[in-house]
Amino acid sequence: MASNEIETLDPAATVEKLNKIAAGRALDRRHFITALGMTGAVAGAVGLMSGCNATSTPIAVTTAGAGQINLLNFVLNLEYLQATFYSYLTLGTDLPATVTGGGTAAVGGSATTQLVAGTPSVAMTQQIVDLLNEIYFDELNHVIGLRSLLGSAAVPRPAINLAAFGAITPTNALSIARLLEDVGVTTYASAVAGLSTSNATYAGQILGTESFHSGALRLISIQNPTIAAYLATPDGLDVPPADLGSPALEAAGPTASGGFFPTFGASAAGTTAGFALSRTTSQALSVLYGSVSTSTPNVVKLAASGTSSGGFFPSGVNGAITTI
Repeated sequence: MASNEIETLDPAATVEKLNKIAAGRALDRRHFITALGMTGAVAGAVGLMSGCNATSTPIAVTTAGAGQINLLNFVLNLEYLQATFYSYLTLGTDLPATVTGGGTAAVGGSATTQLVAGTPSVAMTQQIVDLLNEIYFDELNHVIGLRSLLGSAAVPRPAINLAAFGAITPTNALSIARLLEDVGVTTYASAVAGLSTSNATYAGQILGTESFHSGALRLISIQNPTIAAYLATPDGLDVPPADLGSPALEAAGPTASGGFFPTFGASAAGTTAGFALSRTTSQALSVLYGSVSTSTPNVVKLAASGTSSGGFFPSGVNGAITTI
């Protein structure tokens, strides 16, 4: 297949300056956090990064028609959601407008969303807060990286309702985070199969990072059930975080009763033990467009076939792939 260079954004725009750093230095988040402190506003971060003189070259992408662009834009929608969610958890603010492509402002988050270790009656340890800070910078980099990869083809952030599964609180934030990361892993596991060469490599690296996030949050969910209750998605593609309890059970792999990781169990028909579960774009949207019933607050009501908006995306996602 021919290798084409995706057009980049306006070099004069602030977001392009962010993109240059993402491409040239991968936004060393630990240096970034040390330099700014987590109490600093993201706007300050943008100002710091705007002053850098890092250079980059266009990213060579192997294309196979519009399908690959559509898939990359689809996962960009998910990255917008994740980055926005963690921005409110860690900073209490929305993403800077320079990385949203002029998209719609998010709703359902506020300055009170910001999590603070040691809050009375909430076992949100400093270690957990630090982990969420690190995840935030990863997700921010995913947005920046995908936007750079797609250039002018990148869709703007769609309307996002962070309170789709309930107002975010220290007692449900980890439950929602775990669900979003598992959806991210399973969506990328499917999307990578529709990409080729450098596109697949790029998405595969993001998939690896999402898997790190998912594993860490699943372990936290097992260790802190009072602030990370299992939020179930009844689509057969969600493994409850659980310690199976014995070498024999662990050897059999995850079951409907749970597991440490969202992988196929040895007894699952037609599957390969040890492989990650995967969701098609429709299966991912059925969760993201879904809702949580008041009668069953820990179970997601999946959106039906044909649905094109709802849940975290009240006006639907942007791009060519929008409907279940």
